[in-house]
Amino acid sequence: MTDQFTEVTSTGYFQRVGGSIVGVLFGIVMVPVSVGILYWNEGRAVDAATALDQGASQVLEVQPGGIPLAADGHLVHLTGLLAAGTAARDPLFGVTEHGIVRLQRNAEMYQWKESEHTESHESVGGTKTTEKTYTYDRVWSDEAYNSGAFRHPSGHTNPPMEVRSQTFNADDVKLGAYRMGDTLLGKLDDFADLSPGQTPPPAGWEHQGDGYYHGANPATPAIGDERVHFKAMQPETVSVVAALAGATLAEYRGPKGYKIALAKPGMVSAAELFREKQHEENIFTWILRGVGFLVMLVGLLLIAGPLSMVLAFLPFLAGIAETAAFLVALTLAVPATLLVIAIAWITHRPVIGIGLLLAAGALLYGFRRLHKKPAPLLQPATGPTTAFMPPGMSS
Repeated sequence: MTDQFTEVTSTGYFQRVGGSIVGVLFGIVMVPVSVGILYWNEGRAVDAATALDQGASQVLEVQPGGIPLAADGHLVHLTGLLAAGTAARDPLFGVTEHGIVRLQRNAEMYQWKESEHTESHESVGGTKTTEKTYTYDRVWSDEAYNSGAFRHPSGHTNPPMEVRSQTFNADDVKLGAYRMGDTLLGKLDDFADLSPGQTPPPAGWEHQGDGYYHGANPATPAIGDERVHFKAMQPETVSVVAALAGATLAEYRGPKGYKIALAKPGMVSAAELFREKQHEENIFTWILRGVGFLVMLVGLLLIAGPLSMVLAFLPFLAGIAETAAFLVALTLAVPATLLVIAIAWITHRPVIGIGLLLAAGALLYGFRRLHKKPAPLLQPATGPTTAFMPPGMSS
């Protein structure tokens, strides 16, 4: 079942001008926020790369069968079979299985979900008409949607979600002779479906497929019905890079507090674990660079907003002005982003930073050349001219 509600609003020219002026204030805030994100991200990336390079060069190879005293407090790498002292168990449903290392409960509730679609157009005189359509669908979701925040909550009320998704670790999980800390266990997610078997569900719940159901009829779910199913990680061979603290494998603190705790199923070398972690860090660094750039771009667009509003009386001129504002903001945002990154790298790695600074300058110069008015192809003569006279004729 789907419900739809449409709202149409009109905003006058002077209201839009006032809104654009308020937008300038937000833009002025967003630009330094972007600078902060970009600068912090580059410092974080350098710290991560330094810690991982140092860790890869210092990691010690140990065997799972014994605990070398000389390795205590150091970064170590080992491969072995995980074993649970007491199997992981869901305390609410009582679901467990002999030997499982981790247990995952996946809970969903049947509930209303709000979606919003917006369309707008401008008319002569600067008035902007906005049409918002709110759609309400019934869906199964592991996320609880707050119906109190819906635009049209009447008839779309969601009850509280009583049971949530959760992961449970076994007690005293060991990798050979070493105890695995929860942080390292959290890195392992090699789960497979687990049936609760004949374990009786709590009151109000019933068996349904490979899980449990709470509601009157699973064939025709009602708002507020809930269902759960389970996944488990069985004992398996894993590879770990972590700090050895006595007999426990825990997080290693590298330079400037960077934490190293690497774990992956299978027989994986220390070098491969470090390479994969560095790859993850590189991806995260680029994501934050993109976020910083977008914040910068949006901030500059907001600052330029009142300029494009001057021409909003005529929609086609407003479109041209908005396009011009976007191009100007883009022209400034790209080299500004590179400039901030360059300054951050100059602080941490001067050679790369100087190269980025030169690239930013080259881009800014190139953009200026693109926007420079081209010279006319033909130049008018400025000196005296002599008219051509055929032979035998005089003036």
